[in-house]
Amino acid sequence: MNISILSIGDELLSGRTLNTNATWLGKNLTEIGCNVMEQTVIPDDESIIIKTLNTMIDTNKESCLIITGGLGPTEDDVTRESLFKYVGTEEKFDSEYWEYLSNRFKKFGIDIPQSNRNQALIPTTGEIIDNPIGSARGFKFKMGKSILFSLPGVPKEMKEMTRASILPWLHERSDKIFYSTTIRTTGIPESVLIEEISIALESDHGCTLGYYPSLFGVDIHVISEDKDLKDTLLNNIVSLLGDKVFTLEKENIEDVVVKIAQKKNITLSVAESCTGGLIGHRLTEVSGSSNAYKGGVVAYSNYSKINILGINEQILEEHGAVSEETAKEMAMRSRMMFSSDIGLSITGIAGPDGGSTEKPVGLVFIALSTEKGIKVREYKFGSNRTNNKLRTSQVALNWLRLEMQND
Repeated sequence: MNISILSIGDELLSGRTLNTNATWLGKNLTEIGCNVMEQTVIPDDESIIIKTLNTMIDTNKESCLIITGGLGPTEDDVTRESLFKYVGTEEKFDSEYWEYLSNRFKKFGIDIPQSNRNQALIPTTGEIIDNPIGSARGFKFKMGKSILFSLPGVPKEMKEMTRASILPWLHERSDKIFYSTTIRTTGIPESVLIEEISIALESDHGCTLGYYPSLFGVDIHVISEDKDLKDTLLNNIVSLLGDKVFTLEKENIEDVVVKIAQKKNITLSVAESCTGGLIGHRLTEVSGSSNAYKGGVVAYSNYSKINILGINEQILEEHGAVSEETAKEMAMRSRMMFSSDIGLSITGIAGPDGGSTEKPVGLVFIALSTEKGIKVREYKFGSNRTNNKLRTSQVALNWLRLEMQND
């Protein structure tokens, strides 16, 4: 089915908020064989909303429009009112839902604001899409041969409602069955990756591929109507990329690290400087990580490196906080402090200031300490502080994965 995506919100146009909803929708709709024909972003303005709907909806063609945003309780959220006007439906007040919302707020010790009454307004025609984790419900309208869905803009709510209502609806109406798998890679740039798998792509593989690069790596989405063709190409790509593939599931590298650690009964600890606790945060985002992750220290200053980790002050004076020697000591001290099987450490210059000719911004040392000894690696990233922290965390977690996987 052909799908159009309409994102509504002034914050999306001003750049204050990234439009992650459209990205997520595009990826998930493509995975089930839908054709995303266009993505449009407009402000929460009634005249513009109605004008855009007139352009994007053709009632004589079988298609689907998914709208996100503008269903909140504030005065600038006019999507609901505009949508009802466009569809030509009256509105009514859902007193049962208002009572439900009021009781929900009371559980948190809050009197529900009167502005939330907007969220109890429903159309006299059309369908309601339940919101299991938020207060703004969605709507579904049939416009001739076209279907219109309207969902709230809060990403977590939008995703949950899409999974529960829209994706199953699309599956039921698809006259084709698509088989898809996402190959998640890390540690290899997109251009190099494509070159390495070029042999597999030269064959008449009968699949559609999508590439999704990010700071964490490149995802390759393989989709086909023929399961055997999909599996053949998938296996060929995985064989060519080897350890650069960290999963074929919808999981992040921290999930894989914790899974391997649990399976092999390996315990982990971390001493972080420039990443400021990001490694520990990512590991503890994984349910059940307490079985593997014993703890971490954010030793950001020299004082904390000396007085918490117990690093010899002379090492810092002779080699500096960002050095191979300091990284080794941090990893060893972390492993000793938490009595873990592996101690991981990170120290570097995140930027954009603080660099020198000898130690430029983006210089990072990562060390691993085990009973077999200590290893250290040096990396040089860019000048963007946030990107450097994210890249460092990904590289460190990937090294942990490979160390445990190949042990």
